[in-house]
Amino acid sequence: MRVVTCDEMRAMDSEAIHTIGIPSLVLMENAGTAIVRVLEDEYSSLTDRRVHVLAGSGNNGGDGFVVARHLLNRGCRVRVYFVGGRLSSECQHNYEVFERLGGEVYRMDSQSVPKLRFSLSLGGIVVDALLGTGFRGQLTGLAADIVETVNASGLPVTAVDVPTGCSADTGAVEGPAIRAVKTVVLGCLKQGLLLYPAAEYVGVRKVVDIGIPRSLEPDSRKYLLTAENTSLPSRAAHGHKGTFGHALVVAGSRRYAGAAALASQACLRSGAGVVTLAVPESIYGRFPPSEVITVPVPDTSLGAFGSVSQDALVSMLSGKDVLILGCGLSGEGETAACVRTLLETWKGPLVLDADGINALQGQLDVLEFAAEDVRQQWVLTPHPGELGRLVGRSAVDIDRQRVEEAAAFSERFGVNVVLKGVPTIVAGQQQLCFNTSGNHGMASAGTGDVLSGIIGGLLCQGASGWDAAAAGVFVHGSAGDEAVEHGGCRGLVAGDIINALPAVLD
Repeated sequence: MRVVTCDEMRAMDSEAIHTIGIPSLVLMENAGTAIVRVLEDEYSSLTDRRVHVLAGSGNNGGDGFVVARHLLNRGCRVRVYFVGGRLSSECQHNYEVFERLGGEVYRMDSQSVPKLRFSLSLGGIVVDALLGTGFRGQLTGLAADIVETVNASGLPVTAVDVPTGCSADTGAVEGPAIRAVKTVVLGCLKQGLLLYPAAEYVGVRKVVDIGIPRSLEPDSRKYLLTAENTSLPSRAAHGHKGTFGHALVVAGSRRYAGAAALASQACLRSGAGVVTLAVPESIYGRFPPSEVITVPVPDTSLGAFGSVSQDALVSMLSGKDVLILGCGLSGEGETAACVRTLLETWKGPLVLDADGINALQGQLDVLEFAAEDVRQQWVLTPHPGELGRLVGRSAVDIDRQRVEEAAAFSERFGVNVVLKGVPTIVAGQQQLCFNTSGNHGMASAGTGDVLSGIIGGLLCQGASGWDAAAAGVFVHGSAGDEAVEHGGCRGLVAGDIINALPAVLD
């Protein structure tokens, strides 16, 4: 499913109206009738049902008047609560049509909120067509009072395009906002409805066609990542372990030995033919024999990789198809220098995570040592704090502009970026997607290491950097969902995700 910004949606509207010649009133009529169909699907018969429509003076309000007219024609007890001043021409037209049909419009002011509260106490459903995708900032005054009154009523709300008070671009909610049970999204899905905190207010999303030609969709490829558009690498029936790639995992330290085990096991469980794990020598004894080939490497007195490790690690690059670097490493200076040496040497597919990413702080030129076509096979998997450290921003700032920050870093360096969070965003190669799988049980230590291993395993099997990043993210979340099916959400741990991988990848 295509995802757009509000500016992109407005450009599509404008071109449909002014270039193609589809009248704006036709698009508004299409929107209103589509919303009514959604209401009928949700509530079955609407006859004699009480419906409270909140309408503003813009085109979102115009959609609301179309909805109110069709509901009136279906025998609903409809009242429109109008808020605003000068109406758009389309809103004015549908306002007048509704009134000529005997529809009841109540013009709201600061003295009428108690009357709205009483009306809502009589029951029914609410349609929120108060403010549209052009809203920015914080609701105040009458609009804020109305929103708080509606939320306090407990009545189910269906929002038109975006719940009032939410930014349809950034997902920001800076004050009171409608808490909808369903949002009917017009034309294309707006990216802010996928981002938090707005995503908490949206309820169930339902995207409806309002007649804008698909040929007008923007060139930028932004979409929802689902099972239908997730591409896994094919596997030859006559293949052997060499066919499916040999990964080198450089990971672990005295404090974080578990990260190394999780990343390497996840890589193997995702289909890699052979996985070699390089760990600091002083923790080698903590890794029992398994399918992973574990190799001790000289380390520092702190139990981490350092200058003493570099020669051994560089020699291990030979004959490997994929490098997974960073899980559970120490953040000390010697380790960071070791990471940079490996990056300057390695010229193949790469997954860079955690302290591997932190090692680039102030040293981003290291990313440019590799050729452009090589970097297209590189996947960086930062959380907002790690990406923020690279670009000199706070984690909060990164989260406020998740889409823009991930896309900008990917475009600047030609790498694929997996910006972890809810939703996880994958950016690279002139495209960007929003993940739809996963659950809050995955918010526990080690799940990021598992993600790195999964992406590395897909790279081993010949997936492109983009496909490995996108599919890896979706598979990771799906394995978390599978694990929850059998063990619950609250107690989910990273190892449960690894155990669920065979079922998800089958």
